[in-house]
Amino acid sequence: MSKGKVKEYDSNRGYGVIIDFDSGLDLPVYANSINLKEGETLQGEQNVEYEIENNRHNNRAINVRISLC
Repeated sequence: MSKGKVKEYDSNRGYGVIIDFDSGLDLPVYANSINLKEGETLQGEQNVEYEIENNRHNNRAINVRISLC
């Protein structure tokens, strides 16, 4: 699992950006790729864990969850 920090997330649009700690890259994240427990919300400045999906055009964060660290 990769680790990073939420740069921004707009729950109305279902889109945000995560800054990857290892590479420093901005990774897009979409609402359907977020796994939250009941009562959790994704907000800016939160630490998160995720997997990076590579496709032809760019990378994106998937299986995103809030990190305890």
